[in-house]
Amino acid sequence: MVLPDILRKQVESRGDSTFLRFRDRSVSFARMEETSNRAANLLREIGVRRGDKVCLMISNRPEFLELWFGISKLGAIMVPVDTSLKEYEVSHIAGHSDATVLAVEDSAFFAAEHSVRNLPKIRGKIWIGGIGGIPPGFLDYHETIIGLPRTLSRPPVTEPSDVMSIVYTPGTTGVPKGAMLSQRNYLHSGRIWVDSVVRAAAGDVFYTSLPLSRVHTQTLTVVGAMTSGCPLVLGEGFDALTFVDDLRRCGATVFACTGSMIACLMHTAPRPGDAENPARLAFGGGLPARTKHDFEERFGVRVVEGFGLTEIGGMCIAHFGGSAKTGAIGKPLPGYDVKVVDEFDEELPTGISGEIVLRPSVPEGVFLGYYREHDRTAENMRNGWFHTGDRGYTDDEGNFYFLDRKADCIRNRGEIFPSIEIERIVNDHPKVQESAATGILSELDEEDVRVFIVPRPGETLAPGEITEWCAARLASRLVPRHVELVRELPKTSIAGIRKHELRSRPVAAPRG
Repeated sequence: MVLPDILRKQVESRGDSTFLRFRDRSVSFARMEETSNRAANLLREIGVRRGDKVCLMISNRPEFLELWFGISKLGAIMVPVDTSLKEYEVSHIAGHSDATVLAVEDSAFFAAEHSVRNLPKIRGKIWIGGIGGIPPGFLDYHETIIGLPRTLSRPPVTEPSDVMSIVYTPGTTGVPKGAMLSQRNYLHSGRIWVDSVVRAAAGDVFYTSLPLSRVHTQTLTVVGAMTSGCPLVLGEGFDALTFVDDLRRCGATVFACTGSMIACLMHTAPRPGDAENPARLAFGGGLPARTKHDFEERFGVRVVEGFGLTEIGGMCIAHFGGSAKTGAIGKPLPGYDVKVVDEFDEELPTGISGEIVLRPSVPEGVFLGYYREHDRTAENMRNGWFHTGDRGYTDDEGNFYFLDRKADCIRNRGEIFPSIEIERIVNDHPKVQESAATGILSELDEEDVRVFIVPRPGETLAPGEITEWCAARLASRLVPRHVELVRELPKTSIAGIRKHELRSRPVAAPRG
């Protein structure tokens, strides 16, 4: 079964039921089927055929879903592009993916238009609309689809093993790679999330303000809503001051989050009615144990953490089926074998940290490879196991614990230290808003600790204050040798810190 089959089955069983809510609009399953057929007819008219790549540079709005489902019905391949990316990033993704069509909204127009101007393979450009008129050379999406049929004649046969999308990694560790994900992967990820993690029930309403360009938003929240029949509410962005009110307004019971979102919510002033909201569960990851506990107490929402990557398409580890152990990210989900190995790919005993690796026990439980990059695929997929590039360990109950990205760990005196442990101490300083710790090469091929700090608004902070703070709380080898104050940290659209950019910066001269 493939995604278009799921949508058709839902139309047959619950056609007039709400599938999507956006602003003050409600879109039924039947309406989504018709609109995505029109989108498919539009794409077909401009030459999109089976296997062609279509870039979607669209934020959280119904048009993204209409075009995505239309692309799938043609057996073509979606290439989602985050609307916040810069010109050089868009150019790389559009060019590397061999995209032939670009659909873009007004907020991302300049980055997209300048990026694809010199890409000869782009033969069709679709304007989603917004402020101002239609740019030259673009088709107006809304005006064009109105006159197209609500049915799709002679759709090509789509197989579960066909590539559904090429999703480029967020770029926190370097040049993005295009992970090819199959139809089967999307459906497997969505079902596992609904059945094992969320345990969706009648009356649930799923909410997300995370970008639709993000693979986990697609596979978990969107496909989860489609397979379960629960309504999906699309938020246009995250605002800590209005987030809980948004949950109340739409009646959301389950919402997606990141660690940075939770931290922002906890930084808002407490209100007496914080726990008076309809949400029962938040799912995400990257939370310190204390922050998780405090958030659950204040807002009355259970946080379910998990572990996943673009290449998995969903989660492979999560808390499910019972109580969560403090500090752990959970246990392997159905369909995955997961273990921790050393540099020789030998499994490590409990309590010893190494790289987290996994293999699916179901067909295409992970990606089909990196597009046009066989060497990088072979490097990450060895002996049937996908090497995540993340460090962690297990306990004697089978729980997994995440430490850090391998590339972000700091190496000193033959040992490897997670940067997030240093950041946790630094972030506890009352004048620090956020920080990022990296290693910087010193003598004898060792790494010293370098930390970038964003002070809290209105605070005056001296580097020496951080050195003294850390010296009282960390081993001497982990005390930052280089402390640099910055206005902001470079981030992805979901607030992941681009540490490879920080590592490439020259060391700033000490402030005298």
